[in-house]
Amino acid sequence: MSKLIATTFFALLVGVGLTAAVVAITARRQKANWRRGLTIGLIAVLVVLLASAILDSFTQVQYGTVAVVTQFGRVVGVFRPGLNWKLPFIQDTIAYRTQEILYETSEHPDLSEADYRDYEVDTATADGQHILARYTVRFSIDPAQAANIAEHLGTEERVVEKVVKAVSRVHVRNILKRHKASELYSGDVESAQAEIEARLKEEFERNGLTLSFFGLRSIQFTEEYTNAVEQKQIEAENISTKENLAKQAEFEKQRTITQAQAEAERQRLERIGIAQGEAESIKVKAQAEADAIKLKAQAQAEANRLIAASLTQDMIRWQAVQGWDGSYPMVLGSGQFILPGDLFTMQPSETP
Repeated sequence: MSKLIATTFFALLVGVGLTAAVVAITARRQKANWRRGLTIGLIAVLVVLLASAILDSFTQVQYGTVAVVTQFGRVVGVFRPGLNWKLPFIQDTIAYRTQEILYETSEHPDLSEADYRDYEVDTATADGQHILARYTVRFSIDPAQAANIAEHLGTEERVVEKVVKAVSRVHVRNILKRHKASELYSGDVESAQAEIEARLKEEFERNGLTLSFFGLRSIQFTEEYTNAVEQKQIEAENISTKENLAKQAEFEKQRTITQAQAEAERQRLERIGIAQGEAESIKVKAQAEADAIKLKAQAQAEANRLIAASLTQDMIRWQAVQGWDGSYPMVLGSGQFILPGDLFTMQPSETP
């Protein structure tokens, strides 16, 4: 409506100006012609109004945005990217980006390249340490919720101020208060970050926004706390070094004992091996000697058997003759004397 009033006012100015100009020109030549002046002025007003109406009867919505259509202050629709027709002077549009928007807090917001910049959030940990939190929020406006956002929140700038900025700063401040400084200082901020992200996602969805990313970029501690932590770390490193040296000495001691035990065991096994070897050698030698005696006895027995088998009466007499030295000893046997000459008496062998 304001655009219609402004356009009408501009058209009237043009019409009045042309009417005055025509009247002034005709008055110099002859009598002033008010009728012609009014006609030309009216035509000018109509032309201006018509041209303005044609130009205001369409709007072009860029990619990555949507346009909420309002009519007499009431939301009546949403235009998608492209050329859209509307009622001139009556309908207006409010553009909303549907691309991702970046909100960032930092120590120097003027150096940030985010779409919306703000200062870091100051808060305290569960154990009372003062900290400064720097974080990044990446979000987008749901095109299907653009009309509702326009009606309840306002423009994109108001959405950022009322929802993104207010909600994120409150949750970051309150949730970090539930964590100890040692947890946050050591870099273990994932649990806190996940909790904040879950809260923001819920709040954003309720207001027609989509949270794409939330990240705690850094948490700054006071210099006093940083120095105290570093001193504790140095002391802990010293203690750890001493413990490691003690463990190393104990390990060296155990290694020496183990080596001594291994050497003693080796020597014991060597002695056992030598003793077993000697015993086995003696056993083998004794077995060999026994086997030799056995073989010798078996050979002697076989020889005796063969000799016994070969001793006939004739052979005995022959051996006696061969062993006689010519003397005639008296031999007593069976109660009578037997002369050696009887040995030479050949008697026939008895047959079985």
